[in-house]
Parts: sequence; C-alpha cells; structure tokens
Amino acid sequence: MDFYTELKNVKNLFVIGDVHGCYLEFESLVNRILKEKDPVIISVGDTVDRGDYNLKTLELCFEMKEAGFFYEVQSNHNLKLYRWFSGKKVNVSRGLEKTVREIMNLPVEERFELRQRYMEYYRSLPLYILVNGGVVVAHAGIKDEMIGKTDKKVRDFVIYGQTTGRYTPEGFPERVDWTKDRVVDENSPKIVYGHVVFPEPYINNRCYGIDTGCVLGNRLTAYNPFTDEFIFEKARRVYFSFD
Repeated sequence: MDFYTELKNVKNLFVIGDVHGCYLEFESLVNRILKEKDPVIISVGDTVDRGDYNLKTLELCFEMKEAGFFYEVQSNHNLKLYRWFSGKKVNVSRGLEKTVREIMNLPVEERFELRQRYMEYYRSLPLYILVNGGVVVAHAGIKDEMIGKTDKKVRDFVIYGQTTGRYTPEGFPERVDWTKDRVVDENSPKIVYGHVVFPEPYINNRCYGIDTGCVLGNRLTAYNPFTDEFIFEKARRVYFSFD
C-alpha cells in the first residue's frame, strides 16, 4: 500500500488543507476552484474526524476521484478510520468518535457498503504526490532526501510528522518544525503539507503549511503552487474544540 504517485503535465494545481469533515466549506471551495481552467485538486488528507459532515465529505472525495481530477494522500486521521474499519484496536477519540457515530447511524447494509468503498479508496492513496517534478504534496511534510522513497521511516514522517518525544499540556505530541533546517535554492521543489494547524498559511524555505484550522472555526485553505496564490473559505462555525 505504500507507494508515491507522480503527476505530469498538470497545468493548474490546487492543494486543499485538512478538511476534517467541514463539508460545507469543502464543497464551496471546490466549486470555486472548478471555475478555473483545467484544475487538478489534491487533498493533503485528514478529510474526516472532528467536523460534523464526515460521510458527506467522504462521498464528495469518492465522486471527485472517480471523475479524475481529484487526488488525496495518506494521512493519520484517515488511516485511523481505515484501521477502525479493519477491526484493529484504535482509540476512538480526537474526533474519530464523530465519524464513527455517523457510520453507526447508517443502516447495516449501507454501513457495510461504505466500509468496502472506503477501504478500497484508502488503499489506493499514495503516501505523497510529486507534481511536474517541482511540487510535492505530503500530509505532514517530507524531507528532500525522502523524496522517491516509501520505507517505514518515510511513511511515519509523511503521515505523523516529526516530534520531540514530549507532549503539550493538551496531551498532543510536541512537534518539530522540520522546515527550518531545509537548505533550498531556486531548483528545490515546493513542499505543500497540512497536519499542523496555523492561523495563516505558514511559509518557510519553500514549504507551505496550509492547515488553517477550518474545523476549529478559522478557514479552509487552498494553495496554487504554480501561481503562488491562496484561496480561503471561512468556516461557518466552530465544529471542534480541544478544551
């Protein structure tokens, strides 16, 4: 299941940050993007959990992927849902409980169909995507020496990011800003990622963090690395709080 994908001859690229079940904002942002010429959309993952419309969000992802203009990379929240569907022992918290509640409210037959569809979908997702040789999209980011590789070390970094081994007061792993040590020149690929929430897109050493906390009440972000432009969709409300 661990592989990466190369897309070539893409003319217009839009990378969307962590959606987390914010279907209304996601659909609105996608509809704005689809007015552009020849758009290709890539999700940085974490499309589910914490928000209120996780199944509608998944359905939109399924439909767009089948239409051929949408791609998604592997991510920690979507992997956790895959593991839950697989019958693995997972901690149903940090937002997964909202997705599970939606699933369990479905009739049994629809629940089974969704399970089959989602598991096939997730197995088809690459670890990361290389676009036109100059842009890399990875959920939690990627280091230059990892590009072209898919071993366990790369997989763990791409899906979970880099941590200090310590924890925040809220109980979350303390994260390392891996972008600070990156040495770049004009030929270095742009790296677009999510996973870490920022109030505004975080730009450092040709790395672009675009999870701007829509599910927390801020906004959903799309970034076009070809034109260096951002598109924002304001959150309708606060869907989730860590308090």
